[in-house]
Amino acid sequence: MTWPKFTDPYVGIKPPLGVSVPKREELLNTICKEPTPRTSFAYPPEVPTFWIKYGRAVYWNEVCAQVVAYDSLLQVGSLVRAPAVFYAFEEYHVTYIVMEYVPGKTAGQRLKESQDEAGKEVIYQSIALALSELHRIPIPESRLRPAAVSGGVIRHSLFDEIRATRHYENVQQLEDHINAFLELTKRTARIHDLAREPMVFCQSDLFPDNFMIDDENRVTAIDFSDASIVPSSFVKYALIDHRLGFDISQWVYVPVTKGIDNTKALLQVSGPIVMGSSSFARLGRRLPGGDQETQDNITLALQHSRSGDSDEFSGKKAL
Repeated sequence: MTWPKFTDPYVGIKPPLGVSVPKREELLNTICKEPTPRTSFAYPPEVPTFWIKYGRAVYWNEVCAQVVAYDSLLQVGSLVRAPAVFYAFEEYHVTYIVMEYVPGKTAGQRLKESQDEAGKEVIYQSIALALSELHRIPIPESRLRPAAVSGGVIRHSLFDEIRATRHYENVQQLEDHINAFLELTKRTARIHDLAREPMVFCQSDLFPDNFMIDDENRVTAIDFSDASIVPSSFVKYALIDHRLGFDISQWVYVPVTKGIDNTKALLQVSGPIVMGSSSFARLGRRLPGGDQETQDNITLALQHSRSGDSDEFSGKKAL
């Protein structure tokens, strides 16, 4: 399975027959005129067909990850869905996304309305199903570099402000950076054989309002801004460091390599990474691949790919 090229502007699936997707000029001049860090709404409000999301705090990675989730879940015939993306672009550091309108309520709303623990458990199991299906998304050989789905730096709850401090060309560089920081902060755990773990589509922002559930209990995953391709221990870490209010890990499928589990080491390093984010960043710049030239080259390659000038930087998978 190959992934599409996420050029800006991105033109996704065709709308239903007789329906017109709002044009760039309409979005900029009429529909989305109000400046905002982040907002979303149904459109048109009377009979919604689209969900429009825009703002400086809406990231291009959300476009890329949502398209991958929509296509991949559809191709494998999953019961779980992601909203289709019709159109997306960025203008003056503001990202605009026109996506499919999904009826229903968020899992957070369903939990508030639930009258008993058994009903809440059904909702949590729906979230677990959605995550399990996302974890089954096949990762192309060309996308095995640890990174956001867009190719940018990893977006994951392990890092301060949900964002890695540098690009990694391969998994070994990520392992070396974490281990060097574990040593610097005098922690006892170490990462081992991270490159032997499966690379997984990871939605690390685990929050009930990031899942829609309709009246027939069908679940749709939404809000993919913090989705990345990472080793499976990062997925297991996200199932511990969450905002769900309930432990769903018993119901979530995570692909693993037998005998390899680095979750404990990630738990040991998580506090120091957040508290000492500047030290973690400085250390990363001194390690292989963290030099300014390499980082700038990766960033430039991603910019060219987004403009349609060249293929995206894929890096090398550590063996």
